[in-house]
This record gives sequence, structure tokens and C-alpha cells, in this order.
Amino acid sequence: MRVKTVTALALVVLLSGCGGGGATATSGTSTTTPPTSSSAPAVKPSYKAELTIQQAGLGLLTLTNSGTEPVTVQGWVRLTWLSANGKALQVPSRNVKIPGEGPAIPLKPGTTAFAGVKWEVGDKADASAYVATGLQLTTPSGAATLPVTLVGTDGKPATNYQLVAKSAQIGSLQPSSQGVVAF
Repeated sequence: MRVKTVTALALVVLLSGCGGGGATATSGTSTTTPPTSSSAPAVKPSYKAELTIQQAGLGLLTLTNSGTEPVTVQGWVRLTWLSANGKALQVPSRNVKIPGEGPAIPLKPGTTAFAGVKWEVGDKADASAYVATGLQLTTPSGAATLPVTLVGTDGKPATNYQLVAKSAQIGSLQPSSQGVVAF
């Protein structure tokens, strides 16, 4: 697979409510790995992640603390684009300071951090495009990896979809959604 740094992210979202050949979107249930700790038993962080499509090539990513203890996040999440067989695709991605530096964000249970995701829309026939049927998110600290629920422009979770991406830009996590999709 090719590796290339680009400044735009390409992604096409093809939503199909009738089953078709798409994959079923994963739920927001998280799979977590405990953080390392020297003394007290480690509390496993628990998160829910969603990417809500704003328009072709632009999405609002939310990372919600669905656990029972407060956590702090800062910086960028890592998105992994997944093929139909669940294998990681090598979609070129880069972190951008949009809307600015990512501050330390304390997340009480039930609260959310936000980031923008921009992609260059690709075509499945293009050899430089990657066709994903799922997304996986790793928190900035690496303490948790979880599936990302895709939400369509209608506000409903997408059950069958394909994401055709050539490259991606991931904005820094912010305590508010204001300005995070201002690419």
C-alpha cells in the first residue's frame, strides 16, 4: 500500500438502508485497555465515539466519557479505517491544529470532547482510494480503542455504509464543538 502525506482528506459516504453489500456499523460500546498504574487498581476508561457527517468530506467527531470516573483527554485521537474484513487500511492521515491547540479536557462521566475530521472525497475505482466499512478510534493516551458509530446527515446511525477515503485530517480535541469543523 502507498504512504503519502497530503493536506486534504477524501471520503465518500455511501449510505444504504436496504442491506446491499455494505457492512453493519458498529455500536458505540467500547473495548478498553487499562492504563498502567503503580499502586491502586487501575480504573478502565470507557468511551463512546461517533462521527456525524456534516457534508461530503466533513464530519464532527465526539468522544464521550461513558464510564463512572472522570478522565482527562488532550491532543488528537487516532482513527483507523477498517476494511470489510476488519483489517486496518493505510489511509494517510495527519493531525492539524484546528481550531487550535488541544487543551487538557477533563471529562466527567457523560461529558464529551469534540474534533473535526476532514477528508478528500475519493472514488472506489481510484487505485489511490481506500474503501472502509468501519472506523476505530484510539484515545490520545492510548488507554482505550473503540469502534466509531457513523451518524448520517439525517442524524441517525448508519447501519450499512462505505467510506471511500484517499487521505484524512484530524483536528485536535476541544471542550466545545464550536469551530472544530472550520477547515
